[in-house]
Amino acid sequence: MLIIGCGGRPSPTTLPVKTPAVTPAHDLASEKPAAPADHPEQKDPRVVDLDIIRISAKETSPGNVEMEHVATADLFKQANDAAKSGATQQAISLYRRIVSDFPESQFAPVCLFNIAAIYDGQGDLPQTIATLRELVKAYPKARESVDGHLYIAALQADHELYADANKTLDEVLARDNLTFADKVEAFARKGYALLELKQYDDADKALQQAVAQWRAANHIDDPYYIAMASYYRGELAHRRFLDAPVRLPDDQEVADLEQKRVLAVQAYDFWKQALGYRQAYWATASGYQMSQIFVELWQATVNAPYPTKLDSGTRGKYVADVHDRVREHLEKALEGHRMNVEPAKACGVETTWSRGSEQQAVTIMQLLADDSAGHYVTPAH
Repeated sequence: MLIIGCGGRPSPTTLPVKTPAVTPAHDLASEKPAAPADHPEQKDPRVVDLDIIRISAKETSPGNVEMEHVATADLFKQANDAAKSGATQQAISLYRRIVSDFPESQFAPVCLFNIAAIYDGQGDLPQTIATLRELVKAYPKARESVDGHLYIAALQADHELYADANKTLDEVLARDNLTFADKVEAFARKGYALLELKQYDDADKALQQAVAQWRAANHIDDPYYIAMASYYRGELAHRRFLDAPVRLPDDQEVADLEQKRVLAVQAYDFWKQALGYRQAYWATASGYQMSQIFVELWQATVNAPYPTKLDSGTRGKYVADVHDRVREHLEKALEGHRMNVEPAKACGVETTWSRGSEQQAVTIMQLLADDSAGHYVTPAH
């Protein structure tokens, strides 16, 4: 998106109002989300096909010996069946038996992963992470070990333990058995954690690394994490937009509003990139933000301080003029939010973001009605 202005340099009594050349509704219409791939943070029990059978002699009575065999596949099936039926303690015991009696089995790392999934389902974060740490240490070369390591970071971030998540992701990225897809996920998650820690420059570097790993790969089927990285690159610019002040005197105010506009454009463009991956969750998240940024631009302008050279007797006309100039921002935001709701419902991929757009549309309609009635938002000073 390019936002352009009309006319020459604004006079001290006129705030710079820029008009977007395209609209979020236009971009949303051209990038409808695909059906979502499953991305539960709570991992499902896994299955493997390889089997180990242990045969042992058991004396049932004096002079009477019977041969007893135990197959890991049978134990694993019993454990999975118990987990599915809700007999979680029985499932954990059976999984643990496989880990202790058959540590060399390819079932063993899967069992630890599934134990962690059970603890996670029970909301037991310490036990979940402890089990995953056990998996990472005991089976460093197993696929489940990599997934478990990433799972730890996801859980830590979900519980707002961002510094811990960042540390865990450094451990993940130090591994020598990562795929390109693993690296995209790790850098995307690291960028998010650093963003929440307000380490914006480092967050930007991590998110750019996620993009670089995506481009270096021949092909990655699932766009979830590259869409996540693009979304948070937009959110990084958005955070800077929100932090940017609008100050007097008049020349400073003009410069500050221009800086906000530039940051809004940067955020919009990254969200548009995320939208282009057509991953349902991040597409609707981006659609929401691409629309809502117009509301925030409107708010930044109508709440900007009165220019110092403005005569107090003309403030009413000034406010009406500013609102008239930026009303288009609200109209475009409303159209964009509506577009974010309709494709999601049509495709059966409703998300928290599409529901949020539905709520914001109602709010914006009220703002437009107030604006039409001359009930204007005015600067505080």
